[in-house]
Amino acid sequence: MVFSAAAQPVEAQNGVTANQFDVETTRAGKIIRFVDADFSFSESSYNSKNRGLKSDWNRRDLPALWLSDEARKVQSGNLSVSARVRFDGAALGNDAVAIFTENNRERISVSVNGTSIFRNYTDNRHSMLGWNQPYLIPLSRSLLKPGTNEIVIRAESGRNHSLGIGTIAVGNHNALGSHFKSQYFFRIDAPKTLNWIMLLLSAFVFVMWLGRRQEMELLWLSLTGVFWFIRNYHFFAETVPLEPLLFQQITYYSVYFAVAVTLAFCAEFLKLRRRHIIIVIMLGIGVLLSLSRLFLTITDRTDMASSVMTIVLFGSFLLILAHHAVKENSSESWLLLLLLSLAALTGIHDIGRIPNIDWWSGAGFHFQPYIGFLLFLVFMLSLARRFLGALSLVEETNVHLEKSVKEATDALAASQQAQRQMEVERAIETERERLMREMHDGIGSSLVTALAVARQREDPPSTITTLQRAISDLKITVDSLAPIEGDVVTLLANLRHRMEQELAQAGITSVWQVHDCAPLSWMDAGHSLHLLRLLQEAISNVLQHAKARSITLSCQSSLMHGKSGILISIIDDGIGFDPNDSGGSKGLEFMHQRAAILNGTLTIENIDPGGTAVNLWLARDPVAQE
Repeated sequence: MVFSAAAQPVEAQNGVTANQFDVETTRAGKIIRFVDADFSFSESSYNSKNRGLKSDWNRRDLPALWLSDEARKVQSGNLSVSARVRFDGAALGNDAVAIFTENNRERISVSVNGTSIFRNYTDNRHSMLGWNQPYLIPLSRSLLKPGTNEIVIRAESGRNHSLGIGTIAVGNHNALGSHFKSQYFFRIDAPKTLNWIMLLLSAFVFVMWLGRRQEMELLWLSLTGVFWFIRNYHFFAETVPLEPLLFQQITYYSVYFAVAVTLAFCAEFLKLRRRHIIIVIMLGIGVLLSLSRLFLTITDRTDMASSVMTIVLFGSFLLILAHHAVKENSSESWLLLLLLSLAALTGIHDIGRIPNIDWWSGAGFHFQPYIGFLLFLVFMLSLARRFLGALSLVEETNVHLEKSVKEATDALAASQQAQRQMEVERAIETERERLMREMHDGIGSSLVTALAVARQREDPPSTITTLQRAISDLKITVDSLAPIEGDVVTLLANLRHRMEQELAQAGITSVWQVHDCAPLSWMDAGHSLHLLRLLQEAISNVLQHAKARSITLSCQSSLMHGKSGILISIIDDGIGFDPNDSGGSKGLEFMHQRAAILNGTLTIENIDPGGTAVNLWLARDPVAQE
C-alpha cells in the first residue's frame, strides 16, 4: 500500500461542524483517519439501575485510550462512553466503504446515522476483551446520506469505568481491509499461534522435568512458557472463561512472575554463582511487585510504578549477566544478554503503549507476545544444544569405553592364550622328561647290559660296535629331547661329547671351532633331533669312508641373501668323494631331507688339497611356509 497523506480539516455540509481528520490516498482508494471525536458518557448496559444519565458531547483528540479516571469523576459505577465523528460522505467518492477501529476497551457497538451496524458481543450479560482487537466493519452506502454523516462508537466495560476509544477511520473497503489484515496478523493470529505452540512445548518440557528432576533448567523453562502464555493470552483472546476483571488481573500479575522465572532460568542455565539466592530474590521481587500493583489499583493509582520496577529488575539482572558474560566470555552468556536486552527495550516500547500512559503508538502493536515466545524458544534451543552436546559426549565416552573394553578383552584373550600355551609347553616338557627317563633307564640300561654281556662273552667286534652305535644313537636322541631353548651351541656341544670317544678310537682328531651364536627361536625338540641326525650322518660318513686324520666342527653367525642365521660346518681332511655319486647310499638323501625340514641350505663339496666340507645354513628367524 502506498500512502499519500494530507492532514486537513473539512467543513461538512448543512452547517454542522465536521471532525478533524487526515486523508490518506492509497492505490485502492481514500482513507479518512479521524484526529478528534465528540465524547459523551452515559449509563452502561451493565448497570441494572440505569438512571438515564448522559453527559454533553465534548470534543477531544483520538485516540483516547484511557477515560477511566474521567469517567469516575462523572459517576461511580458502570458507565459507557460514546465517540461521535462526523464527515462529509462526498469525500469517499463512490467506492465500497468500511469502518476501521482498534484499541477500544472491551465491548463496543457501532452505529451510522443512528442505525446500529455492528457490535462485538452477542449478549449484554457477557463482557469482551476487545482492547487489542482490530475491527473492519463493512458500511453499506445506503446508510450514507448526502452531506454530513455520523459514526458513533460506544464502548462499555463491566468494571468500574475501564473505558477507552482507539482509532477510527472510514474509507475504501479494500484499502482498510489491507490494513486490517496486517494488524490482525500481528496483533491476533501470529501471537495466538506462537503462544499456543509455546504452551504445548512447555507441557513437553515439564514432562521431561518429571523424568529428570535434577535438571532444574527444565522446570524453570516450562514455568517460563506457562507464565508468558498466561500473560500474553489477553493480547489475542476476545472472550475468556473467567470473569473478565479477574482474568485481566491474572494476566497483569503474571508478568511479574513471568519475568522472575525467566531470569531464574538464565541463572540456572548459566550456573551463576549463588544462583539459588538470586532465584529466591527474583521470585521475592515478583511477589513484591504484585503487592505493589494491588495497592496501586485499590487506591485508584496508575500501576506505572510496577512496570518501571519490572524494567529495573530486568536491568539489574542484565548487569549480573553482563558481568558473567565478560568473565566467562561464552557464546551462551552473550546470546542471553543480547536477548534479554532486546526484551527490556521492547518492554519499554510496550509500556509507552499502555492506555493510561500512551506515550507513543510505536510499531502499532505490542512486542510482548513475541518476546515471550522468543525468550522461550531461544532458551529451549540453548538447552537442546547443551543436551545434544551432552549426548555427543556420552557417545564419545561410550566409544572410548568400548575401545577400552575391547583392548581389555584382547589382553585377557592373549593372556589366556599364553596360559594355555604355557600349559601345553608344560605338558610337553613333562612328557619329554618322561620319555627321556624311560629311554635312559629302560632302553639305555638294556643296551648297556647287552654291551657288557657281549664283551664278557667276547662276541665279534662288529656286534660290540653295533651295540656301542645304538647306545650313542640313543644318547643323541635323549639329548635332542633336552630343553635347550634354541641354543644350537649347546646342542653341538652334546654331539661333540657323544662322538668324541668314537672319533678318538678311530684315530681322528676333533677340532672345536664353535663361536657364540644367537639362539634359534624356532628350534624345538623335533628340529633338534633332525639337526643332530644330519650332523651324526656327516660324522659317520667321515668315520666310515673319509680316511681322515682330523675333523673340524665349526659354528658361526652368517648372512645369506640378506638374512641372518648360523652356519654349521663339518670339515675333514680325508680323501674326499664325488657328491654326485652316492653309491646307492640313502645317507646323503636323508641329510637333504632333514635340511629341508629345517628350512636350511645344505651343501657338500670337496675341498683343496683334500677332504670334504658339509655346510648347513639355518635362518635365525622362522621361515614362512608358502
